[in-house]
Amino acid sequence: MARILIVEDEIMIAQGIVRTLKRLGHMPLEPVDNSDDAIGVLGTELVDLVLMDINIEGECDGIATALQVRRQFGTPVVFLTASTDEQTLKRATLVNHSGFITKPYTDDMLRVTVSLALSKANQPPVLHASTPHFLPADQTASTLPNGQLQDPLMVRMLNSNTSYKKVNLADIHYFETKGNYMLLVTTTGRYMFNSTLTDLLPRLPAYFIRPHRCFIINLNFVEGLEESVVIVGKENIAVSRTYKNELKARLNFLG
Repeated sequence: MARILIVEDEIMIAQGIVRTLKRLGHMPLEPVDNSDDAIGVLGTELVDLVLMDINIEGECDGIATALQVRRQFGTPVVFLTASTDEQTLKRATLVNHSGFITKPYTDDMLRVTVSLALSKANQPPVLHASTPHFLPADQTASTLPNGQLQDPLMVRMLNSNTSYKKVNLADIHYFETKGNYMLLVTTTGRYMFNSTLTDLLPRLPAYFIRPHRCFIINLNFVEGLEESVVIVGKENIAVSRTYKNELKARLNFLG
């Protein structure tokens, strides 16, 4: 029996999926219809699988929300969609998803897709020697008179009061909120420190921008832009509707 969260803004469809999942022996949680509520549930409840409609209400669509779910919680996501056009499928491939359920769905379609997604999620992960480690750290950096950070940033290493790593602003790919901490991703490593995006953004150079409430990115590392995803280096980062126009205004488009 799996605990499954349904993110679907059509009430009748959500209720139908709930009934089917119960018949299949699963425990569906109360459905939600937007990104904020989905993230809220995942932050407080144990969830084994998310069934995510691609077109949902709120600041982020289903694909952007799925990216955040995979990053922040690692919970497997199966997309629900009535659209199987090439553009939708291409955007969905940016997410490490666990399958598609097309509408209108059948009980067998739901049973097989959910079963495969849960089976895949229960397989032990393959570990690679190159997998980066998150290093909890504090940030002690020089600042200009106006409070803006200047090079170099000195980030304290894990479990050490005397060992610091030098990080240059130009080498930072992005910042991401992780609960009460901030994840700093650079060309050479990853670090954690105490801060908030609201406090941090005004202190950064102009080539940093916020594409989503949980991220600040370095525009110099942007490799591409999809409908709701910005590619920073090799990472796919969600773009919310609130920040999309500002991001597009800062990038130079041809064609």
